[in-house]
Amino acid sequence: MQQQSAEFSYVGTDQGRALFTIRASHATQYKDQNRALLQDVWITLYGHDGSRNDNIHTRECNYEPASGNVVCEGDVKIDLASAAPAGDSGKSADKTLQVTTRNLSFNRESGDATTSAPVQFRFPQGEGHSDGMIYSSQKEIVRLSHNVQLDLAASERSGGLPVTATGGNMEISRNDRMVELGAPANVRQGNRAISADKISIELDAEFRARRAIATGHPQVTSDDPRGKSTATATQFDLFLNQDGWIERIVADGNVEGSREAARGADHLTAANVVLNMTPQHNLVREITATGNVKANSRMGAESRSIETESLLATFTSGERPGQHSDQHEDQPVIQTVSTLAPGTIETKSADETTTLHARRFVAQFAPTGRLDTLLGHGGATVSRKIGGAPPQVIKAAELAAKFSPDGEWQQLDETGDVHFQQADRQASADRANIVRSTEVILLDGSPILTDSMSRTTATSVAINQKSGDIRASGGVLSTYFPSAQNSAMSLGSGPGHISAATLTGSTTSGHVTYLGHARLWQGDSVLEANQIEIWRDEKKLQAAGNVVANFPQAAPPAQPPANPPPGPSSKAISTPPSGPTLWQIRAPTLTYWGDTGKAHLEPGVTADSQQGSMQSRTLDVFLTPAAASAKPSSAAKPAQPGAGGPSEGRQLDHALALGGVTVRQADRRGTANQAEYTASDGKFVLSGGQPTIIDASSDTTTGHSLTFFVANDTILIDSQDGSRTLTKHRVEK
Repeated sequence: MQQQSAEFSYVGTDQGRALFTIRASHATQYKDQNRALLQDVWITLYGHDGSRNDNIHTRECNYEPASGNVVCEGDVKIDLASAAPAGDSGKSADKTLQVTTRNLSFNRESGDATTSAPVQFRFPQGEGHSDGMIYSSQKEIVRLSHNVQLDLAASERSGGLPVTATGGNMEISRNDRMVELGAPANVRQGNRAISADKISIELDAEFRARRAIATGHPQVTSDDPRGKSTATATQFDLFLNQDGWIERIVADGNVEGSREAARGADHLTAANVVLNMTPQHNLVREITATGNVKANSRMGAESRSIETESLLATFTSGERPGQHSDQHEDQPVIQTVSTLAPGTIETKSADETTTLHARRFVAQFAPTGRLDTLLGHGGATVSRKIGGAPPQVIKAAELAAKFSPDGEWQQLDETGDVHFQQADRQASADRANIVRSTEVILLDGSPILTDSMSRTTATSVAINQKSGDIRASGGVLSTYFPSAQNSAMSLGSGPGHISAATLTGSTTSGHVTYLGHARLWQGDSVLEANQIEIWRDEKKLQAAGNVVANFPQAAPPAQPPANPPPGPSSKAISTPPSGPTLWQIRAPTLTYWGDTGKAHLEPGVTADSQQGSMQSRTLDVFLTPAAASAKPSSAAKPAQPGAGGPSEGRQLDHALALGGVTVRQADRRGTANQAEYTASDGKFVLSGGQPTIIDASSDTTTGHSLTFFVANDTILIDSQDGSRTLTKHRVEK
């Protein structure tokens, strides 16, 4: 022992400013060991600007003057505090952080205090521990070396839940007002946690947390009875206000989030995601995602995905319907999701895929959090693929979709320049409505339906997408284009047209019915009835109820064979009518086969024309094939319907009347069981029963069959007596 003293004191300075003091109540200097034993030791650190009042206190330490080391092997207590008053209370902020450890070394030259022993510390919000510590008085940095754990007490700021933070190390920089938790860093609050290689906390001037930054493979997880959620990004930023509430959370770079629950799963990817929080509740108020945003959800066999460049979701807090306050803590409930850029939404089920595209979408949610309404603005497109059927595409200016409680879309309403297409079928209207349960599309506002064979307009149109059934009402007008498939509609030249009050049928089977003042016209042929039906595959057409058919005749009557010279009893008659011939036929029903050009009318038929008239129980009319129709010469003026020369297309070639036939021509009336009219030579042939012809002079002619020609009033009588044929010719005076 070289020297003993009642007190020991050393002041470390930098440019005349005191950085720290070492004080002891008793000091013993050892001569041989070049050391001094200090008892009741206090080391006070002031910081470069004198703002600190940190105290290290222990029972005894060894002081080595040569190296400047103070080694304290026993228990050590450290109080880290500010020298200035704290807040508005005016009281000293001493004992802000209390540290307990042992085996502490302090170097008077560097101003560093170090230990590798376990460290316990307390602070107003909680406590913690670590293995080892380094405190640099010059840099004003406290570094907890290994196995750091902080336990923060529950408070309003933490949502009533305690917070635990762990890390490989932790560094507190007073100058930079920064706290860094090193790898592996983890912060847990209840069932929520964030992990990263580094979690940095920026402090304000009052050393309150204002921003937390997680970098190095950061991950946020949440696990509760409602499901498990995970989020990753290049960096997470947490912004807090001065009262400690979270204001905003920013996830930046390769953001990916997922949620799994019993009912389904959700997944989100984006370049950047921002969560704005509700003040004082730490609950999400709105989420903005930008940069190649892709979100998808799965519920049972159905999945839904959305792609856009920018997405905004808004939330509300509070209890959901049927939930009591003692069941769960308040959770944010989603209100709306909007795309801030063009977006695409795809929904898939077992046999159906529906894709929606619009310049902007707005999704509205029910108080229970389920999707209720989806609005598409600025040009919306709906594409549907059902089973093996051709895809359907509907485009419109605006879209509104309603969803059922099970999450499936229930109804689609589209307005403004609506266009529908499936295979070769197209439709347009001002408005369209689709009901999923019935698979019916309702079009109104000047709807137009077209396909490769026809075009239809009406006031409103309903189409069953699965069955192909169609119903149109209000001023229905259809145009059938000439084609092999439309051979049922081959009554004349050019397109065929049908108008009616309503239209029902199936685009799949090709059977359609026009009802209510139905009228068909094609070239010079016109057909009117209460109802007109068309069978596409059978190439058949049927009209029923007050049928009136108008058919042009194939050609002017040709002259009959040379007639014998008039005898003494002959009389001359007036010249027969000239010009085009049109037959008007009335009957209860008409059936027409387009492939053969045959029309069958019954029961009780009346046929009238310039050539004469026929009445019978049934009438078969045979039309010429289109290729065999007479055509006007190139020098002739084109024929107009109902006037001029014969039209192109089918025309009446011959007709066969059966059952109680009466034929009238000029002043002549003939009766028989059967009558056949041939347009090419303008003749009527009466047969069956007792064919009889009575003229104006009450002359009666009978025979096995009677033939008379319209053009020159010639009658041929077949008596079957030795095949003798008599010719009677009268010329009127």
